[in-house]
Amino acid sequence: MFLSEPGRTGYDLNFSCFGFPVRVHPAFFIMPLLLGNELISPAVNTGVGLLVVTGIFFVSILIHEIGHAVAFRYFGIPSRIVLYWMGGLAIPESSRAWGSQSNRSLSPDQQIIISVAGPVFGLALAVVFYGLVYLLGGSVGIENDQILSVFVPVFPEGSKYAGRGIVFMICFGGIILNVVLNILNLAPIYPLDGGQIARQFMVKQDAYNGIRNSIVLSLGTAVLIAVVSLAYGDGFLAFFFAFMAWTNYQMLQQYNGPRW
Repeated sequence: MFLSEPGRTGYDLNFSCFGFPVRVHPAFFIMPLLLGNELISPAVNTGVGLLVVTGIFFVSILIHEIGHAVAFRYFGIPSRIVLYWMGGLAIPESSRAWGSQSNRSLSPDQQIIISVAGPVFGLALAVVFYGLVYLLGGSVGIENDQILSVFVPVFPEGSKYAGRGIVFMICFGGIILNVVLNILNLAPIYPLDGGQIARQFMVKQDAYNGIRNSIVLSLGTAVLIAVVSLAYGDGFLAFFFAFMAWTNYQMLQQYNGPRW
C-alpha cells in the first residue's frame, strides 16, 4: 500500500518465497490486531483466534505481493517483498520505491500489468478458499441480511466441520479478507494499486496533465469513501481513507507539473 519502505530492525523476519526475498517488519503484526477481531469466531479461544487471523493476513498479503513480484520478474526486473504495518510492498531491486525515477523505463501498459497482478493473485486466493469450503462438503451463501453474508461458509449440521470453529474461521477469513482488501485496493486512490492503474491510464490519455488529473481523482475518491465509511460507522476505514485523502491533497499542493 504505502510506498515508503520501513527501516530494518533487529526483529525483522527474513526468508525467501518462490525465489523472492521477503522481509516482515514487526509492525506488520499490528494489522491483524486492529482488523482481525471481526474474523474471530465466538466458538474459538481468543488467543488461538488471533493466531489464525494473523496467519490469514500473512498468507493473503504475501500472495498479493507475490503477484506484483511475479509481474516484475516477467518484465526482467528482480524484486523483493516487504510486509509492514498497513500491508506490503513489492520493491524492484533497482529502486527503493515503486514509481521512482529508475522505473521510468517501464511503459504505462507494463506498469498497469504489474499493478493489476497483485489484486489478481489475491482474488485467485479467495477462489482457493471458496474451493476449500466445497472440498470439505460445505457451501458459501447468504445466511442473514448482512452485506458480507454472501461470503459465509455453511457446513451441514452433523458434519465434521459444522459450527463456527477454526475451519470455519479459516475459510470465512480467507474469503472475506481477500475479496474485500483486493477490491478496495482497486479503488483509484494513490498509492493503492487502483490509483497507480488510474495514473498510468490518464498519462496514456493525456501526457501533459495525466498525473495531476489522477491525483484529483484520487483525492475525490478517498474523500467519498471516507464519508461513506463514516456514515456506516466504520471508523477505521473512515480514518484510513481520510488519511489518504490528506496525503493526496498534500501531493496535489506540491505537484509542480503542467497545469493547463
